[in-house]
Formats: sequence, C-alpha cells, structure tokens
Amino acid sequence: MQERQNRYWQLLHQPDRLLLLHQASSVEQFVTLMGDWLAWPELTLDQMLTFIHMQRWEDFTPKLALFSQAWLPYRYCSQSKEMYWIPAFNQLSKPFLEDDISDIRLGLLAIFIQPKTLLKPLLTQFESVPEIHPCLMIFHWSRCGSTLVSSSFSKLNDCLVISESMLCSDIMRDDFWSQELKVKLVDLCLRLQGRFRYSERHLVVKWNAWDLAYWPMLLALYPQSRVLCLIRNPKDILASHQRLAGRHMVEGQGLLSTEWHMQQIETMSTAFSLNKFRISVLQHLAQLTHALLNSNRAILLDYQQIKDFQPTTLSTILGRSLSKDEMECWQDHWRFDAKQQGQVFTPVVSNEPVPLSELQSPSWLQLFMTYNQLLQRLYWDKKHDAR
Repeated sequence: MQERQNRYWQLLHQPDRLLLLHQASSVEQFVTLMGDWLAWPELTLDQMLTFIHMQRWEDFTPKLALFSQAWLPYRYCSQSKEMYWIPAFNQLSKPFLEDDISDIRLGLLAIFIQPKTLLKPLLTQFESVPEIHPCLMIFHWSRCGSTLVSSSFSKLNDCLVISESMLCSDIMRDDFWSQELKVKLVDLCLRLQGRFRYSERHLVVKWNAWDLAYWPMLLALYPQSRVLCLIRNPKDILASHQRLAGRHMVEGQGLLSTEWHMQQIETMSTAFSLNKFRISVLQHLAQLTHALLNSNRAILLDYQQIKDFQPTTLSTILGRSLSKDEMECWQDHWRFDAKQQGQVFTPVVSNEPVPLSELQSPSWLQLFMTYNQLLQRLYWDKKHDAR
C-alpha cells in the first residue's frame, strides 16, 4: 500500500500522465489508467474512490514548480487557510474565470482528484513560480462594460485574461493576514493563475468591483502595469442591479471593507433601504476611483465612450497593435452580448426606476457630484475626436 501511495503522490506531479487522465473519455478508461500507474491491475472504481479518499491532504505540500504545471488554484477557504486546485489543461476562454472553473470541475480528473494545500507554506517556494507582469489591470464599478473590454482582449491569441479572480479577492479581504504577507500571497496566486501555458505573452487582469479598495496595493505590486478604470452613470448601474443584483449590491455579503461597513452602521437610519445601500456602495467606489486617478497611473473611461470606441483605441491602452484579422474579430465580437454567448447585444431599459425621493437624497446628490467630477478626467483618444 505504501508503494501505491508513493506512486499516487508522484502522479500528481506528472503533467503528461495527468493530461491523459484529464482526456479520459469514460470512467472505465480513467480507472484503467489509474490502475496502470498505481501498479494495481485489478483496480475497480470503488477501490479507487476508497484509495483516493484515504490520502491525507493535510500533510501534502507539493513541489510547486512542477505541480503548478498541471494544477490551477481556484478557491481559498478563510477558515482553514487552504487553497483548492483543479486541472490546468483547459485554455481559459469564458467571460469570467468562475465560468471556466465551473466547466473544468465537470471533468473526470477534477471530479476524482481534488487537491488542497495550506496556503502559507507555499510561500517558501515563491521564487520557483515564474513571476508575472500584467500589461493591463482593469478596475470598474460593475455594469460598466468591463466584461466586453476584458473578453475582447481574450480574443487575442497572445493574451491571457484573468477575469475577476475570487481566489485573489478572498485573500485580499481576509484580515487574518498581515499586509506584508497578503501582498506576497496575492502575487503568488496571480502567478499561479496567470501562468502562460499556451502562446500567451500578455496578461490582462480584470478585478472584481469591490477589489477597487485594494488599488494601492495592486499598483505597488505591479508598477509597470497599465491601469484602466471604467465608470458609468450611477442611475444606469442601479437600474441594471435592479434587474439582476451583483454580489456587492446585496446587503450581508461582506465584500466591502470592514471599515466601510462600520461607517454604514453609524450613518444609516434604522429603516433599511436597499437603494440607499446600493447608492452608498457606488459612492464608495466613486471615492476610491477619485483617489486612484490622483495616482496618475489610471486611464478613466465612461460606458458611453466604450460603445463608440474603435478597436485601435483599446489596443493603444493595452500597448499592443492589432492585425487586420484581429480588428475584424474585435468588431464582430462587439456586436454580441459579452455575457450571453452568441446573442446579439440589445440594451435593456429598466422598468423599475430608482424612487424620486432617493434620487433627491443627500447621498445620491453626493454620488452624482463625484461622478460629474470624474467625467472631467475622462480619457479620450485624440484621433477619435478628429473623426
């Protein structure tokens, strides 16, 4: 049994063999391959499941340089301080990283073998993982066209897009870690998720809306990265969230900082209003954006600009020129809904406007004042103005 266990742990560091398991077309083929590599010719499905279940992940610290060639970290558990892994053999292509993860988890290898590791011990192998230099980081308020922009970059063969990594986001929000460790942990996780595995040469990272709070840390961590921040008329954002609310627009999710939530408790009246809560979230994001622009590192775009921009403008922001075929691909891509594959984009008008009483509230007036101040600092391509 000890020999089989040794073979199993070795298998987890063998990308070629793991790829064959990933490509297995049936459970029977998967069990046969496992039997061959474990030197267990009579292995059955029940025996394999029992054997895998018996392995102790608590004692498992992988050789990260080799292990990460075959496995991709995708989830962080703040209670146990563990990181969970899935096979890294699928090229990321969906509008959101979570969509790719959902597809990968349906594969036989991901179903049968589910590695997990303690996070902090991996820092001792930090230098063994190739460092990354995002060429572009995207911040946004949500419902601002960020999915369209990031998915456009994913159409380029040499561009890898990490779109809204919950792994990095959850680590940044875990106050258990010191700031020094948090920086290293986020960098390590992004190195692992943003590792080039195909023909990529450029990395684009789109952060979650609530990750905007960590812009000072992220800009300091990646000083050479270009930075793009997307905003939109707050009234339109609220209307979009009324149709389908994002996580940060739902009270109780705890996605924004503890300090911000404490401020809300102190300032909000006892009568809770969902619209007032969402207005306060947008005001918080607007203030963060204002501070980000003061760093002189970010380019600011409004949703109205994005709809009119030519592919060459965004390629300039990326710092990479486009071929004729790539420009045609982008123009075709922009005709479709970025979140609904194959559906032509059709703007939706909300049937539930924000109540007039709340649009006249001090918090709304303050939000709109901040938004109008930001509009004065928009980026606009000079060639676009000349057309």
